[in-house]
Amino acid sequence: MSRRTVAVGLALAAVLVAVVSPGTAWARRGPAGGRVAASSPADAAVLAAAPSEVVLTFTAPPDPTRSHVTVWTGPGASANTGPLRAAGRHALSQPVDITASGDVTVAYHVVFTGGGEITGTLRYSVGTGRTPPAGPRSQAAASAHDHGVDPLGGALLGADVAVLAGVVVLLLVRPGPRRPATR
Repeated sequence: MSRRTVAVGLALAAVLVAVVSPGTAWARRGPAGGRVAASSPADAAVLAAAPSEVVLTFTAPPDPTRSHVTVWTGPGASANTGPLRAAGRHALSQPVDITASGDVTVAYHVVFTGGGEITGTLRYSVGTGRTPPAGPRSQAAASAHDHGVDPLGGALLGADVAVLAGVVVLLLVRPGPRRPATR
């Protein structure tokens, strides 16, 4: 097998591993960036009266300009009444107007100022006297807030992998050092 064949094989393997494996470059989520420390109303709360806002408190400072919270009172019925805003250093507040009793789903996608992001849902009920059921609607709301890799970031990552593969190929196929001719 020639050196060129080995180099091309190694470069293709490196590209395949970089594209297929979900490494840290693909997922900037979870505890490294922060997590939900508390919420008001609390998850699974049973309320007699509707709140005027939903407050989420995190273990790291959130970026309110890059985050969003949507409060759903029914299929396609958002209760948000104003923009998401900072509520202290580690919290976000979403003003809401809930006019009917029922189950409420809060879906959030939060980007932290120090890096990382998190998505999720919480549920509470207003005027029903029972704990809201968890179910597919909660999962659908969370999925709608998970944006995955942005197109520019994905393109730049792909370009990085291509450059890396090219460098590996060039390093492996370069000619060896020239030896002086002996007479």
